[in-house]
Amino acid sequence: MTCTHLDQIRTSSTPRTDGCEECLREGKDWVHLRLCLTCGHVGCCDDSTSKHATAHFHLTGHTVIESLEPGENWRWCYVDEILLASEIDENDTPFERESVMSNDTLALDSAAKNGKFSRQPLPLIGDVSANGHSRGMFKSICQRVRRCNKKNFEPTLELAVEIAREGREGRRIGTLFTFGDADRVLARSRPLILDPLAGHTKEAREIRDPNLRGTIKELAQLDGAFVVSDQGIVVSACRYLDAAASDVALPYGMASRHLAGASISQVTDAVAIVVSESSMVRVFDDGKLVAEIIPELWLMDHYNIQLPAPYQEEVVGDLAVLTAKD
Repeated sequence: MTCTHLDQIRTSSTPRTDGCEECLREGKDWVHLRLCLTCGHVGCCDDSTSKHATAHFHLTGHTVIESLEPGENWRWCYVDEILLASEIDENDTPFERESVMSNDTLALDSAAKNGKFSRQPLPLIGDVSANGHSRGMFKSICQRVRRCNKKNFEPTLELAVEIAREGREGRRIGTLFTFGDADRVLARSRPLILDPLAGHTKEAREIRDPNLRGTIKELAQLDGAFVVSDQGIVVSACRYLDAAASDVALPYGMASRHLAGASISQVTDAVAIVVSESSMVRVFDDGKLVAEIIPELWLMDHYNIQLPAPYQEEVVGDLAVLTAKD
């Protein structure tokens, strides 16, 4: 599948305002900004309260937007539901949503050089990685964090990566998971809405259960965090994290969701897994960024790695895992 709306992109489109046009008029705040590549309208993202960028698409039919966030170089077509690299030329073929089964890394490299991308399914635990080791794809992260029940921690990471790759209803979404020390996390958080998982059995709330994973993907569109216990039980959803650690220092460009994840990992023994709207997955432990997961290899050329050096990099399928070294 290719984008059929590239003709709507006006190369002369420049931002008409320094912020979300509607939010500036209404005196509201926004999270991230999106630029309409047809008319130059600047609107707030779907993580923002008003979602003015999407509203502009529905009003005008202008289909292609571009992120205005520092370090982000991607475009999104609302109609074809395709993620595109910025500054596309006529020979580029955008990212395709269909999954294909392929272990030919040479073919993947060739496709990347030619601007053609197809999604591989997530490697199974124990698959052979690109550097020749047979290991779980998140083993390096599991070794780096304080709490890692591999049976339940890795499926939680996998789910976060799936959300980053797939989005929901044609758009990228952000969310947050905490893993471990669930009682203390609950004590330092509060429900944003009535908990949609309350009253369900533990068996129905196991992180490895396929039905629950589908439900979480839908609930991820709502605000708030998912709290996962060491035993792999999702004990609560849609939680507002009250934790605020004053000595947490985040790289430039990380928004409130990252601050909440870093802070809760500092004041509890939980590990925080943050899915950003830019499709990156970041892991925080003890208040520090300890890992970044890039769900599509081609994205590596379009995002600034925030993880401080030195770090180790591992490629499994078309997934890149960067882990901080001690």
